[in-house]
Amino acid sequence: MLPTTRSTEIADFEEDDLFAGHHVLDFVNTCVGWGRSEPLDRLDSYIRLAQWSVIAGVMEPELADIIAMKGSLEPKEALEALENARALRAALHQIFSAYAQGAEPAVEDMETFEAFWQQSLAAHRLAFVDDHIEIRPAAFTHLTIVADLLARDAVLLMKDLPVNRLRLCSHEKCGWLYLVHNARTKGRYCGGRKCLNRERIK
Repeated sequence: MLPTTRSTEIADFEEDDLFAGHHVLDFVNTCVGWGRSEPLDRLDSYIRLAQWSVIAGVMEPELADIIAMKGSLEPKEALEALENARALRAALHQIFSAYAQGAEPAVEDMETFEAFWQQSLAAHRLAFVDDHIEIRPAAFTHLTIVADLLARDAVLLMKDLPVNRLRLCSHEKCGWLYLVHNARTKGRYCGGRKCLNRERIK
């Protein structure tokens, strides 16, 4: 099992936290209250990032255990990797929020994300597995692996994004993103259990 850190403010991640319809959007939603002057960042440590990656199905528990242990042995590098993941998350929030509101993402946000995409490309290799080609990380022990995997998956999501199903929670201080089941859904609030509005998706 992954080692855990305790906080009076930050709760451990649970499957109930995964409501957005895609793990990249769930990653964006690890920040609570994007519209607040001081949002609550649930990724308060590198270990927490590793824990989230398991809950979200981004990494296998055994691999997450390895990077969590490595992070505990290399605290400076782990902090840099955590800040790297947070910066990716912020760029994704800006981009997908623009999409959800029918706007074009800002050029600077796309440039920021492209840098993460290039970082992800450098960390991946093509592998022939079971009669087909897969894009796989070159090494699963690099501390930026979670961000690298998420940047890769974010590109794939953007490529086939069902824009008419992507929503931004209408609560002015929430800012969470989520996919609805069909474009006719009228629910205006994300319904996440930590959302600042208690209305559920309808």
